[in-house]
Amino acid sequence: MAVWREPVSTELQGVLACLGEFLDSLEQPVTIVDQRGVFVYYNHYSAAIDGVDAAQVLDQPLLQACPSLTADTSTLMRCLTQEQRFIHCHQRYETPLGQVIDYLHTALPLYGASGQIIGAIEVGRDLSHYRSLTNQVLDLSARLLEAGSQRQQGDAIITADPQMQQQLGHLDACAGADVPVLIYGETGTGKELFARRVHQRSKRAEKAWITLNCAAIPDTLLESTLFGTTRGAFTGAETRKGLFALADGGSLFLDELNSMPIELQGKLLRVLQDGRFSPLGSGREQQVNVRIIAAMNTPPWEEIRAGRLREDLFYRLNVGFIRVPPLRERRSDIAVLAAHFIRMHAADIRPDIQGISEQALQALQQHPWPGNVRMLENVIQRSLLLAPSGQPWLEKLHFLDESEVVRTSVSPVATSEIAQSADHSSPAAITPSLPAPAAPPEVASPASLPVQLAALERQLIQQAMATSAGHIGAAAELLGIPRTTLQSKLRKLGL
Repeated sequence: MAVWREPVSTELQGVLACLGEFLDSLEQPVTIVDQRGVFVYYNHYSAAIDGVDAAQVLDQPLLQACPSLTADTSTLMRCLTQEQRFIHCHQRYETPLGQVIDYLHTALPLYGASGQIIGAIEVGRDLSHYRSLTNQVLDLSARLLEAGSQRQQGDAIITADPQMQQQLGHLDACAGADVPVLIYGETGTGKELFARRVHQRSKRAEKAWITLNCAAIPDTLLESTLFGTTRGAFTGAETRKGLFALADGGSLFLDELNSMPIELQGKLLRVLQDGRFSPLGSGREQQVNVRIIAAMNTPPWEEIRAGRLREDLFYRLNVGFIRVPPLRERRSDIAVLAAHFIRMHAADIRPDIQGISEQALQALQQHPWPGNVRMLENVIQRSLLLAPSGQPWLEKLHFLDESEVVRTSVSPVATSEIAQSADHSSPAAITPSLPAPAAPPEVASPASLPVQLAALERQLIQQAMATSAGHIGAAAELLGIPRTTLQSKLRKLGL
């Protein structure tokens, strides 16, 4: 049974007399304040949610009865002061018993016959239970999908998307056929997970599984890394097995295949054709039985046209061609992946976080995700780390795009202005210059020039990495060199 008091305005009294019985019948919270912001109507549902006696709330100013609200956060008060309508607004407040309530409501000003405000009414819906159920459903979905993947030989690819399920079906068919596989997908889509699944579901699952990122190895070392060396092949060379020999009987995953020098691709083609190769510096051929799984983050046909990928190698590899869809094309996976990452990382970062708010989930759904699943995991981890203490739900998301990374320096190094696009999903081209390095010490002799140049290169790379907070892509933009070149230099310098 609702409780109401005689309002100051006789017109408001008439409203209550007309609508009181109807408002009492609603199974949702309804409150009315007069023009002073004092409660004059407070139904039983509101009292049940707040855990108070309705009679104790009536005749109290709203801000006194609900001390966690302010004139700026209470939509009822804003109806009175700003004469605005608030439709389906989210509001969070703390009840007198200390319980945090999430509330979706509509608040409307009430006008008298002469047009003046005589009060405001608010009809709401408690989202706390709904949110808890939503997160439980998302969490259960993630657990079921993960458990289903783990039952399939431990390859946890979490997806409920029909397009992804179709690609996984193609992948499993390739796995059983023992054919070469080429996986194409943007950075961060999970190509290595796909490649590992091929190996784990093949007859080679108990044999060697070796991975190599072709972009991480300098071109001059890539051939010896793959095929091995014999003693004396070059200065300081020792007899050493390459990855093909080490992977004999198993699978070799070559990531970023398009970074492999075009002349070396010809030697790879021969291994694909007859399983034979010669170690660097040796005239003797070796025979191996290795399954090649390759991946690219750019369209193969574009790489062929650009001369960075041999067409005959492409046709030899793409017997099993798999395209991993970007996250923006499978948005039905975003919620379940977010729940999975929250469960995975909250235990170590913020054990009190139970799930994600409706507004945050909507923001995830609307984001373009240029970095795909890897970026989603990063955003969840970062948001957990920066979430305010005592907050049971992940409310605020912390996105960090490339231009933002470059602007955020972790060391006192000055950078030039960075133009940023108004479109958040498309960071503007980055054209900053690095700070001028300190004047090098006086060169003692011409012989020390290479040493000085090497030291200067190291200093510039260190400054770029510090300025970009460790983001290789952003650092490469700063230095004006390809990302793959920077990766090679970092490896060479041991950074």
